[in-house]
Amino acid sequence: MSHNPITELTCQLIHYFARFQDRAEEEREHVYTRYGELLHYHNESIVQFGDLSIAASRINWACFCQRRGLQLRHLDQQMIPDEEAVQLILEKSKEWIFPLASVTKLRKERYALRFQRAPIVAHVIGNIMQLGELYGKPQKLEFAPDTTVSLVLHEQFLDVEAPPGNSKEMHKFRARQLFMIVSRLLKYTNMHPVEPEDQTDETLVISIDSNNHARRPTQPDIVDGDPGNPVRQEVRLVCGPVVESHKKAATTLDSLSYMNIRSNDMLLIAMHRHGVRDCPQGEGFQDLMRRLGFAAVIVDLFEVRHSSCASLVSNGLGSSKGANYILYNSARLETLLRTFNGKVETGVYGPLPPLESVDLSTLEEDLDWHLIYGYLLHFPEMIESVLLQFREGHVGVHILVRYIVGLASTFSRYYRNKQILVQHRANLMPVLHARVYLVKAVRQVLNLSLALLGIEPVNYM
Repeated sequence: MSHNPITELTCQLIHYFARFQDRAEEEREHVYTRYGELLHYHNESIVQFGDLSIAASRINWACFCQRRGLQLRHLDQQMIPDEEAVQLILEKSKEWIFPLASVTKLRKERYALRFQRAPIVAHVIGNIMQLGELYGKPQKLEFAPDTTVSLVLHEQFLDVEAPPGNSKEMHKFRARQLFMIVSRLLKYTNMHPVEPEDQTDETLVISIDSNNHARRPTQPDIVDGDPGNPVRQEVRLVCGPVVESHKKAATTLDSLSYMNIRSNDMLLIAMHRHGVRDCPQGEGFQDLMRRLGFAAVIVDLFEVRHSSCASLVSNGLGSSKGANYILYNSARLETLLRTFNGKVETGVYGPLPPLESVDLSTLEEDLDWHLIYGYLLHFPEMIESVLLQFREGHVGVHILVRYIVGLASTFSRYYRNKQILVQHRANLMPVLHARVYLVKAVRQVLNLSLALLGIEPVNYM
């Protein structure tokens, strides 16, 4: 099965309605990453809009097919015109990577498609448990198969007087953090980072730039080689300015001062909303404060596109919900697993059985489904979408940040509505074991996502 099942499922669905005009094209591997209004994979309002919704009108599909060199298989004005057509697609979907359970008509000329949940639940939990840190790792990227990459940060963004990992000027700090995030993303893909001195004509050079004034263009710079030699391409990723929220002018705060401000903000929010655990004012407390502050700063700087203006949070303006939710739910995950392991050690629970002997059917309810289908299944697809626009001078770090916030918020809702560590009764043990595996899967994906941003998870809050 593909490391990115969403891509495979998209191809199967599109090819159900359309075929290639040129038979030779059928032999090639095609990836559909930009399909606009044609397909919507949902991670919210799944009960209302389905797991996936598709355009019902032939017009939408005809426009897409014209751009892609495809031809629709039938002439009906509606893509699934009657009950017979519904049964046909349900039967055909049995051959797909994930079979459908139902197809219904929505308002606004769309169909809602719902999948059989059991195969997806088993696939997601099984893959995460088996692959661990390799889950979601791209095997092949359409824009850069087997490409060597050289990542360059200009020396003007290095501040030797600043503490490690910091820069006195916020726009320089943002550029340095983008450099480090891109470096981690490249290591997570099949691309091969090389040192500047090892560049070849085929090497994709990615340079990190910064702009503390009016936005400069972020289009890639094409560097021509000598006649007869291959063209080397250099992509310039530009960080937009960092401004004060109340006056929209470039900030005069240095990164260390801002991190201290955000650490204090996060602590106050944790105390007021969640009752932060008492902790001695020692090394452990200081480490927690550092992680809280750094997470808040990264979210502030990258919840918008890196090329856009980032506004600092000051004087109570703005929101810390994103970073706060992320690390608070990171702590929840660790606490749940620590509590479960403690009860196993004291004999309250038996050991967690192997996954293959666990009944995962208890994870097919709506709240479980929001986590598994809406977020965990889509992690590989999200990683590829972050990298998709490299050659256009963009990298979607904001997509990764929003994914993490959404995952943490969804788990928070799950935690409030589900009793994960159930009472020790024989009939409840299958539920307990399935939910513990789900918690382990969420923790694995959350920690993978945080690691790409350089954010460390926390054990308590």
